[in-house]
Amino acid sequence: MAVQAAPVVTPHRAVYDLSLLKSRGKGPVAQARGKLEFEWADVCTGWTVQQRTRVEISYAEGAVVEFGWTLNAFETKDGQRYRFFIRRFDAGGPSEELRGEAHLSAPGEGGLATFSEPEVREIVLPKGTMFPTAHSLLLIEMAERDALPLWRVVFDGSGDEGLFGVNAVISRAMPADSGAAIDSPLVRGQRSWRLHMAYFGMDEAVAEPEHEQALRMFANGVVDQLVLDYGDFALQGDLAEIEGLPSPEC
Repeated sequence: MAVQAAPVVTPHRAVYDLSLLKSRGKGPVAQARGKLEFEWADVCTGWTVQQRTRVEISYAEGAVVEFGWTLNAFETKDGQRYRFFIRRFDAGGPSEELRGEAHLSAPGEGGLATFSEPEVREIVLPKGTMFPTAHSLLLIEMAERDALPLWRVVFDGSGDEGLFGVNAVISRAMPADSGAAIDSPLVRGQRSWRLHMAYFGMDEAVAEPEHEQALRMFANGVVDQLVLDYGDFALQGDLAEIEGLPSPEC
């Protein structure tokens, strides 16, 4: 039996322009704009991810609200250890900071996450938990094999406990010659897939996802055609800038 090669990720920095895609429910959103900056870097022993997001929402009755977050994370290449620092702000109130680290006892097993901010606490990670980069790499591998849908519990440190059940499905495989919004050697000739991901809280009594994402994922880890769906409204992310990052000399 042939062994499936591990995905080859291209370290890169990408910038997305955010705009309103749709609005639902009471107090409809009339306009939205923002920016999402994402960086995925190889640091020899692991991967670092930096993300900065800021959104301004204008409601039909005239209110304007800003929210956003920053993420700085490190994950070992074996997917067993993860460190994170998240800062969130909403509607001009005081920012919230989350900081901690987590480890798994063995591949496919559970582990423990320890928060140091905003207060010291521990979260037991159930068997099969994955960290974000390992989960992204698995999604690419499974898409290459046409083996989605995929359900996994992912710990990223955000939310009340940092844990989500993530259901990922392919809606469409894209031809390798269908380019991204930007003509770049980073995506030219790359295979890609349209994915839909639903993020569920760990309360089994709640059947609806907390939020959803749709995106086009290239085989080297670059993302385009991003949709962030928060329920009451959804944002569209258009790839505005992309550049490769240098590979380290390990």
